[in-house]
Amino acid sequence: MNTLEKCVRILTLFGEGRPVLAVTEIARSLNLPKSTAYRYVSALKEYGLVEEDAKSGGYRLGGKLLELAGTVRRHGLLEIALPVMERLSLETGETAILAGLHQTKGICLERVEGHHALRVSHERGAVFPLHAGTSGKVLLAYLPPEEQEPIIAEGLPRFSETTITDPRKLRAELERIRRQGYAESNGEVIPHTYGLGAPIFASNGRIQAALTVSAPVERLNEKGKKTMVRRIVDAAAEITKRLAVYDAK
Repeated sequence: MNTLEKCVRILTLFGEGRPVLAVTEIARSLNLPKSTAYRYVSALKEYGLVEEDAKSGGYRLGGKLLELAGTVRRHGLLEIALPVMERLSLETGETAILAGLHQTKGICLERVEGHHALRVSHERGAVFPLHAGTSGKVLLAYLPPEEQEPIIAEGLPRFSETTITDPRKLRAELERIRRQGYAESNGEVIPHTYGLGAPIFASNGRIQAALTVSAPVERLNEKGKKTMVRRIVDAAAEITKRLAVYDAK
């Protein structure tokens, strides 16, 4: 095997059943001396393609590789979601936000500004916590428990008076989101703003993104909120269906 082939084969050893590998496992799988395997792993680590796992001392796929994979997925997601977001923003007059997962945080992938002079805006690429705010809670609610719990264990810092900082209350809130199919946030990150959001799923059923509408709290009375929820849930479901068709091509 040449150098490139060895590195590629090391990367392909990782999978859902083997998310973390020790150098000895890599060496054994590829019939390489441990010192040689370590040299190639070190090269992959230098470029961010693998990274050390603090708990086990082994290695897992690195942020750079996941970033590249995410770029491929997000291109299809953005292509599908943007027209739906534009329609949703036009119908509601409010800012529509598409958010995805970035390791243990959320990230704003796209936004369509509302037409009101006073509106809530979010920067593309902005990273935010998953325990506070509509987008974050949608993404966290639909992660499997083994991924949820480490995020909750990292701590739940307070951003405002309404931020949920009690793990038990947060788990109950996540259960409520799953039960009703949407999330809401009343100033949990930014005071005096209200958010409503719904999940977008990949074709394998895993949470892929959150579709959210944000507005100043004064513009969302109870009647307006019910209409907004219906529109957001329907729009998120439409994107999910279109993603399934896209992935099947």
